[in-house]
Amino acid sequence: MLFIAVTLVSGCKKEGDEVMVKIGGEKITLDQFNNYYYMFAKMMLNMDKKEVDKMAANPEIENHPTLNLLNKKKFMDFLISRKLLSNKAFSDESMNKKDLETIRELAELQFVSSYYLSQKLKDDIKVTDEEKNNFYNRNKERLKGVPVNEEVDNWIKQQVFMEKLEIKSNEFILELLGEAGVNKEGFKKYLAKIEKGTDKKEEPKEEKKADKKAEKK
Repeated sequence: MLFIAVTLVSGCKKEGDEVMVKIGGEKITLDQFNNYYYMFAKMMLNMDKKEVDKMAANPEIENHPTLNLLNKKKFMDFLISRKLLSNKAFSDESMNKKDLETIRELAELQFVSSYYLSQKLKDDIKVTDEEKNNFYNRNKERLKGVPVNEEVDNWIKQQVFMEKLEIKSNEFILELLGEAGVNKEGFKKYLAKIEKGTDKKEEPKEEKKADKKAEKK
């Protein structure tokens, strides 16, 4: 009986553990896919799950120039292609592994900091109808012929939000720099050394020009 119970428990998969795709020896479960999908929308489009599901339900989204990856089939194709490319890059002997690790570190710095700022500051940012109208008026040529429906209104709202987020982010970073007591003396000396070296390299050129002028006279 105990053996049967253990077998039944081990055989029962938790909802979300279902394998959606196999890429060689790697698997993407439903939970993993949803984590990627909704985080991508949050990071790139500043949309929560409810907004994403509403937009994704529109069949026209598949052909939208900026929102097409909200179509789950397209996003899965995108995810698979990026995993394949990333795996290939790290297994390709012709690639500089140090460069790839640096890129990975930079990507982590960029995305983690962007996510932190958006989550930390989002409640301080409100987008008014006046701000949306101002954005529309500034971009009339770009939006010429585009019907102002709910989808476009949401897109405009996101653009205004991102503009305001950038301003708030810069203010937040300045405060953070003040609190952290960042010391850049070593970097300043390094820049001064580079500039001095550049000046020295340029001096002989000037002397040669002066010599040539003297010869002509």
